[in-house]
Formats: sequence, structure tokens, C-alpha cells
Amino acid sequence: MKINWKVLFALVLVVGAIYWAVSSTQVNAYTGSNLTFAVGNGPVTMTNPSDESISVQLIGSGSRSFSVSSTIDDISGASTREGTGKDRTNVFAFDLPPGISTFTVARGQDVNFGVTSETKLEAIVESMSGDNARTTAIVAAVIVLGALFYISHTTGHRWINILRRKNSFTQDTQPIAVIASGGQGHAIRSYGDNRTNIGD
Repeated sequence: MKINWKVLFALVLVVGAIYWAVSSTQVNAYTGSNLTFAVGNGPVTMTNPSDESISVQLIGSGSRSFSVSSTIDDISGASTREGTGKDRTNVFAFDLPPGISTFTVARGQDVNFGVTSETKLEAIVESMSGDNARTTAIVAAVIVLGALFYISHTTGHRWINILRRKNSFTQDTQPIAVIASGGQGHAIRSYGDNRTNIGD
């Protein structure tokens, strides 16, 4: 069988686009004490079930600083550099209040959330912001539809012919309905009056 490498490449492109869209927009959930996880470019929703604030840190590797915005009062700003050389990191420390709060990291590189506490925190981490997630989904959809159209064009739109034949076969095999006329059965035929007059 002759393999159409262009069609095969288009199929790989479809799978790759779907995988890229799903992995880029995935939402991760974490829970536990002494919690540590990677922060993406989307919002992070934290739940602190205790009645007290807990000290937490955002730590980014490398020399690139990052900024933090949050629904927590007075918690926003840029990270500060700590250490020198290869051990240099960017750190942003703040107190996580009781209840539910949200923060977002921008322009970060390999930023991780870290806390040392026995309190079991809950975190929902989105990889992208809502606008970026929609853009990613649209780009992936365009790639998938374009690749599918190319495959269909290259194969002579055979799938359309297959659907037509299937539809035609379904219509041909449908039973023919027989309608009875009036539902009264056969009409009674009259052959004249066969009665004999008595007394003639």
C-alpha cells in the first residue's frame, strides 16, 4: 500500500495541535500541607481553611524578575533578587489570608509556590489567562480544520462519497408503507336479487 506522507503529516499536525491546546490550557489542582507547585501564567486560586494568615513565597529561577497581582489587599508588586551567580533567584513573599484568594504571576520564568505549614491548603492553578486560553483554542481549531480540509482535498473528498452512498443505502432499505383504503376491507359485491317470491 502506498503511503501518502503529506496526509500522514497532516494527521500528525491535527494530533499535535489538539495536544498543544489541551496541555497549554489545562487546570491543575493541589492540596496538602507544606505545599509546593509550579505557577503558570494564569490565575492561582488559593483556599486557606485556617483562621490565621500563612507566610508563603513565590520563587523564580534565573535572573528574570516577575510581577504579582492579587485580590489580596496590598499584595502586588515585583519580585526581589536574592543570592548571586548561579544561586540567584527572584522571590516574592506575602501572607496568605484565611479564606479564598487569587493571585497571578506575570513575566515569570519557572516560578514556584512554596509554603512551610502544617495547614492543608488548596490550590487551583490555571496555565493561562482566559484571553490567552481562548486565543490558543482558536489557533488550534484553525490548524485542525485546515489540516482536515487538506486531507479531504488530497483524498478527493472520498468521505463525502462514502456518506452519500451510506445515505442512499439507508433510503433504499426503508420499508414501503402500505395504506389500506378506508380500512374497511373488500367491498361487498351484489349479484342481483336471488330471493324467490312465494305464491307465484
